This record gives sequence, C-alpha cells and structure tokens, in this order.
Amino acid sequence: MIAVVCAVPAERRALAGLGGPGLSLHLSGIGAAAAARTAAELPSGLRAIVAAGFCGALDPSLRVGALVAAEVVVDEATGERHLADPGLLAAAPGERGVLVSAARLARTPAERARLDGTAVDLESAALARAAAGRGTPFLALRAVTDETRHRLPDFDRIMDAAGRLTPGAGLAHFALHPREIPALLRLGPAARVASRSLRSGVERLLEGLR
Repeated sequence: MIAVVCAVPAERRALAGLGGPGLSLHLSGIGAAAAARTAAELPSGLRAIVAAGFCGALDPSLRVGALVAAEVVVDEATGERHLADPGLLAAAPGERGVLVSAARLARTPAERARLDGTAVDLESAALARAAAGRGTPFLALRAVTDETRHRLPDFDRIMDAAGRLTPGAGLAHFALHPREIPALLRLGPAARVASRSLRSGVERLLEGLR
C-alpha cells in the first residue's frame, strides 16, 4: 500500500479517483503538526509514503504547474535533511531539487527569497521524518501554485486548520485589506493548473512503480 498525504481539500480533490487496493489517500490539514499527527495514524507495513500537493517556487525559472520531485526535503525549523527514496525518485516526473518545509507560510517574494531551495511547502519534512522513523520509503511530489514573484493572501486569517476558506472571516478580511483581492483571484486558475499537473504526476509515479 502506498499512502499519499495531501494537506488541503483542493489537493485531495485533484487526486480523486486514484485510490485503489494499492493506494490510500489521506488529508492531513495544514502545517507540520497536522502532518505529523496524520503520519502517526497511517497503517504499518506501507510500501511508501508520498507527500503530494501544492508548493511555492523558490527557483525563479519555475512556473505555475511545474512539478517538483524533491531529492532532498529540508526542515527550516531544525535544519534536518531528508533524502528521497531512490526508487520513488526515479519513477517520478518533475524537476529535481530541494524542497524547504518552512516554519510558516512564505507569502511574499521577500519571504521566499530568504529560503534556499527549489520550492517551499509546510508539511513534507514532518512526513519525511515520520517515514524515516518507520523505515518507509518517502517522496515529496508537488506542483507549483505560486511563482517567486507572486503574493499570497493572509491565509491564517481566512482559512481554518483543515485548509478550508471561512466565508465570514474572508469577507471581513478582504474588506479591510482590498489589496489582497487580486492575489486571491489569481489562486483559482493557478490551483486548477497545478491540480492537473499534480494528478498527472502522481499517475506517472504510480505507473513507474508497477
């Protein structure tokens, strides 16, 4: 069984229908703590754990929809480095590089510029740590939603821990911060592009492992 762990519902929806006897899909919620809790609840004897979802680009050449198959996942908070399983990496499509799991969401170009890597997320290091503790092969495969030049809304104020937008809080926030509205409007089309890329990438990974 390969366990594929997504952080937010949009990532999970992108992979809908891929489940089967050899694959299980799991929704963790946002952040390292949520990912660690989900990893602790995964069944034993897994063939692999795959962190699949969206990411932000740290490499200026990466565009929305680009796939990143991380050779190394780095935990910004601890400096820990987790290597991808060679067999999983060989089967995966996408750019190779370093995925940084940040301590907090990198919302602006300046916040991304201080991170040294190819792409950034929040959950992969926690999942990689859990996989290493089990002796289970691990890979992070992520699709870019945010290029280095893009800004993100303040999701801490408009989204719950499960990654769902809270309409009341969102309306109040954007009424007070209208300059963030274009960033929100950009995300819809970007997420659709990244979702198609993510699904295709996971399908190709599974085909390569057969």
